[in-house]
Amino acid sequence: MTGHEVEDGVEDGGARSGGVEAERAGAARVRDGGRPPGDGDGGERWVVLVRGADRPGTLTALTSVFSTRGVSFESLATGAVDGDVGAIAVTFRATARRQHLLVRTVERLSVIRSVEVRSAEDPAVRAAGVVVMPDHVPFTPPPHAAVRWSGDTSAGQPVLVEGSFADVVDVVQAARARGATTTATVVLGL
Repeated sequence: MTGHEVEDGVEDGGARSGGVEAERAGAARVRDGGRPPGDGDGGERWVVLVRGADRPGTLTALTSVFSTRGVSFESLATGAVDGDVGAIAVTFRATARRQHLLVRTVERLSVIRSVEVRSAEDPAVRAAGVVVMPDHVPFTPPPHAAVRWSGDTSAGQPVLVEGSFADVVDVVQAARARGATTTATVVLGL
């Protein structure tokens, strides 16, 4: 491999197996200042909902798994705490193989209770969004976006949208293209 000694636990064409060796392979540092293939160059967009212990270090443990494998978050949001368990929603891009490695590694963390992952294009991934436009700039969601929405930007109101993650992201991107001053998207569930 040129510039990358280890990719997803495979080195020079031979598979590594289990335990510490697999962890070392997954956490291998990329040489020559490059990024691991399949992440920075795109890959599929994923949404993962993690439920973890409500205690110091849980978020750090989760982010370290992604960081040491060269995967950046597109977004990360913490949700409500129920008892001693909190929710963390993360969106990121990776190959299917790298996504599987990330999820498997996160599931092994002692502070993690459960992990659910889906393609961001899966209509079961629900989201909500808020769009604030400049004063008196009208905006309505694009007709192709199957979302429920309310608000009137021409009257100074924000537009609130709810639907599949993919459709909500399309609405937010359309608003940004029209000059939105504030936008937000949050994953509601998988």
